[in-house]
Amino acid sequence: MHQAPLGVLIMAICVCVPAGATDTSKKVSVDELIQIVAAAPSMPDADLAQRLTGLVLTDRLSGTRLADLTSRLPGDKSRLALMLIADQSIFLLPPADEMPVDTAPNAESARQMLLKVVKYVNATVHQLPNLMATRFSNGFEDLPREDRMGRTGLESTFSLPLHWVGSLKVQVTFRDRQEMEDKSVKVEKKGNGVAGLITTGEFGPILSIVLADAVKGKLAWTRWEKGSGGTMAVFHYRVPEDKSNYHVKSCCVLEGYNQDGTPRTQVSNVRSAYHGDIVFSPADGSIRLLTMEADAPAGALVSVASIAVEYSATDIGGRSYICPVRSVSMQRVHTTEQSGGITGSNYKGPVKTFLNDVRFSNYRRFGSETKILTNLP
Repeated sequence: MHQAPLGVLIMAICVCVPAGATDTSKKVSVDELIQIVAAAPSMPDADLAQRLTGLVLTDRLSGTRLADLTSRLPGDKSRLALMLIADQSIFLLPPADEMPVDTAPNAESARQMLLKVVKYVNATVHQLPNLMATRFSNGFEDLPREDRMGRTGLESTFSLPLHWVGSLKVQVTFRDRQEMEDKSVKVEKKGNGVAGLITTGEFGPILSIVLADAVKGKLAWTRWEKGSGGTMAVFHYRVPEDKSNYHVKSCCVLEGYNQDGTPRTQVSNVRSAYHGDIVFSPADGSIRLLTMEADAPAGALVSVASIAVEYSATDIGGRSYICPVRSVSMQRVHTTEQSGGITGSNYKGPVKTFLNDVRFSNYRRFGSETKILTNLP
């Protein structure tokens, strides 16, 4: 993981993608979703997946509840459908029964909690051991409708809502505070993989970047939440563009044409204002959920760029560390060719949505271990 500004990079070069599918979603609460799953204990996997398709939550499905519901599902199709529902809810407020109405902390108590968060982030970035982990990603994309002039006249494409397009399983190493893929281990890919949207930063840098930016912007205690480890505190932050180290990258913007008529493109790299929540344990400042949502200006090439990372206690080499276990990233971006001028603001095509669900597992220390045996016969 480079200690450079955190970026969300879209690799969608020369891909024509439509937008504007008819919204057939149905909004349900977390409680209603739980009831739907409970009422279908013997439903075939494909039928339950169809039943879940199109549901949109009105509040956040916690990682604990997601794991419980997933364990009740009959197969991969319904699990992917539930994953997509949960991922799209991660930036919402939790249900009312997960937000205790305890008294808000006074200014001094809030300041002490913030100091614990700062101490925790500094310790995490510098003390996380060299490690290896499995990174398993599921990619989802939509296919919006588009009308374009073809050789025989107006041509239309069919629209599809967000759907699974592929998965990617890789081994990653975190060494000397940098994340990199382990090229010695074979990459396992299904479908189209997840090349449309790539995120980095979960192993520490995202924490230090957000916190450093947040203290220069607006940062304040906002609520309590119930978590698997007890009651969590939540700080909401907002970072203006001139204080931000969050860069949104997208590929590619047309900047002109070569003499032979071929297009000349470049990666768009825009510094963005952003906001989000820091959900943490008030006892020790350990962060359990971090969200980031870019504040894109009207007419921007990228209209949505968001990422959320969940952290949990993980055993590595006999010691417990708070490590990323899940991340969700979403982006909506104009990916078709431009009409008119040659600047990013002149993209007139429809908007395509990308969503990635990433799980980290199988943590272990990087390196080898030696045992000395004594009292041998």
